Amino acid sequence: MPLLELKSCGIKFGGLTAVSGLDLTLESDDLLGLIGPNGAGKTTVFNMITGFHCPTSGEIIFDNHRINGIKADQVARRGIARTFQNIRLFSSLTVYETIQAAFNRNVQYSFPQAITRLGRFVKNEMTMHDNIRELLEFFDLTAVDNELAVSLPYGLQRKVELVRALATRPKLLLLDEPAAGMNPAEKVALMNLIKSVQEHFHIAILLIEHDMKVVMGICRRLIVLDYGLKLAEGSPREIQQNQKVIAAYLGETVE
Repeated sequence: MPLLELKSCGIKFGGLTAVSGLDLTLESDDLLGLIGPNGAGKTTVFNMITGFHCPTSGEIIFDNHRINGIKADQVARRGIARTFQNIRLFSSLTVYETIQAAFNRNVQYSFPQAITRLGRFVKNEMTMHDNIRELLEFFDLTAVDNELAVSLPYGLQRKVELVRALATRPKLLLLDEPAAGMNPAEKVALMNLIKSVQEHFHIAILLIEHDMKVVMGICRRLIVLDYGLKLAEGSPREIQQNQKVIAAYLGETVE
């Protein structure tokens, strides 16, 4: 069974159809790109998968369970994490505390044990501390762990947001325009980082991105949306040569 499957999925906002009849499958080791012009419905797809919006038609199956209509926190507990197009970090938390907040989803002690600091509390806290340190080292963030996350340079803030998502231990990671606002050197570093994240953490990644160099450089498959409809699906090379995709992005020649 695929890890994620959207079956004829769609959503309407009043009289506006944002996404219609979308079929999408994602295997546990996939790196799939979701692309299309502005307003094509890409972020709406993310919002349906993560519980921000409930589909008005079709089904969403994740890890063999139907997740239509369940709340965002329940979706996260099932193993789906995401980043946002606009960075959303806690304004008063350090880098370490930001990652710690995400790790708290997996704590295995009760509220009384946390208050009394007894039972499984100490062991869980030590394990969480070690795991946070491992993430900080892997992403080269140890030197800034005590700095406010929102005070870091833009590229590092993007990295912290990615680490926070990974700290929830997801099976599926959704990245919404991770290269937005980055310079060319930062985009190359991001491409290498995404590849290493998938290889190291063994997770599936669904990626929205407007930068075609980034998308073509890392994604194994691409799905193209246009006005809420699937326009094309295939390998990066197939999508590059697809005349419908070229027309959607660049417009058609007028005789």
